[in-house]
Amino acid sequence: MEKAPARRSASARGSWHRRATKPVLWWMIALVVLGVVHRWVPAATWAIVHFFTLGLLTNSVLVWGQHFAETLLRARLPEEARRLQVRRIYLLNAGIVVLAAGMIAAWSPAVIAGAAVVGGAVAWFAADLVRQIRAALPGRFTPVVRFYPVAAMFLPAGAIAGGFLGVGVPEVWADRLLVVHLVVNVLGFVGITVLTTLVTFWATVLRTPMAEGQDTAAVRALTVMTGALVAAAAAALAGLHLVTA
Repeated sequence: MEKAPARRSASARGSWHRRATKPVLWWMIALVVLGVVHRWVPAATWAIVHFFTLGLLTNSVLVWGQHFAETLLRARLPEEARRLQVRRIYLLNAGIVVLAAGMIAAWSPAVIAGAAVVGGAVAWFAADLVRQIRAALPGRFTPVVRFYPVAAMFLPAGAIAGGFLGVGVPEVWADRLLVVHLVVNVLGFVGITVLTTLVTFWATVLRTPMAEGQDTAAVRALTVMTGALVAAAAAALAGLHLVTA
């Protein structure tokens, strides 16, 4: 009799992951199709890169970042909250579709709207993580988990830079914004998310206990990395390429 709730809980978690990860499969299919027809698609290179980075990576970060945050906080959300999370993921993907359509059709209003929706959806994700961290009981890994929303807030900055690049800016600004776009999205959003996960789960993968003080060292390293990336992005925007390097 006691096993039934556990089975229902596991089934519910599986259902949430299936619904939340559906867009990843869709973008995989879209990438394959685009690989076949790319010769006839305007802005095909942009589309291939962003179908992967926004379609595959960003969706995966929203799903698995949420999963790992809950695991480390030991505070699983009620299933009622999953509906809102799934809606947020679908909002993100609606933004990606609008953005891609705008880039392919060279229509600036769609580019701006799509970039705004993408950035807004991920900012919403970051704000929700902050709320979950504040609601959870303090734990050993709470300081590390804080870097999931920190990482997420890099993407809205990248979306702003990408939006300007998409609508067209003078060449001197295009070069600067491209560097900002790459720094905050690749090293900030993806990089900090991956490192936050690795420093907490790598010991589990290796089946070895985490060394004493490893979590504290990780927080220091992630803090330095965050500050360095903010400085690099600001320097790139100011045209100080030596500082960025």
